[in-house]
Parts: sequence; C-alpha cells; structure tokens
Amino acid sequence: MLSEAERRSLDEIEQRLRTEEPGLARAMTSSRSARPWLFWLLLTVFGGLTVLCLTISAFGPAFQCLLVTAGVLVWQRHPIRIR
Repeated sequence: MLSEAERRSLDEIEQRLRTEEPGLARAMTSSRSARPWLFWLLLTVFGGLTVLCLTISAFGPAFQCLLVTAGVLVWQRHPIRIR
C-alpha cells in the first residue's frame, strides 16, 4: 500500500499530466485497444477456422476455434488492465 504522502504525490503527477498533456492522459485511461487490427485479425482467422472445421465435420477443432473466437470478443469488451 502507498503512504498518504506517496498517494498525494501521485495525484499531483496525474493532475499535471492531465493539464500539460491531455491527449496522452486520455490515451492512457482510454478503454480502446491500442491495436485494433489485432482484434480483427484474431476474429477473422479463428472465426474462419471455425467455419472451415465445421464444413469438414471436424467438431473438436471447431469447438476449440469457437472458444478462442469467443475469448477474443470477451477480451475486446473487457480488456485486461495491468496496474
């Protein structure tokens, strides 16, 4: 845990950042992905593999690809934040 002095210091730094560099502060707190192409690439590849596997009746691999596709969609909606 941070001490009260450290917390105040961080609050001051955050406030200065918002004042001096509002674009950077917005980018750091934004929930949008930094790499939207990665989302579309994963969605296209694993969605396509799901359809292909279902077409050739490979239900096990199709289910795995479907799980990855669903994981990508959940990841886009609820990104993991490392603090």
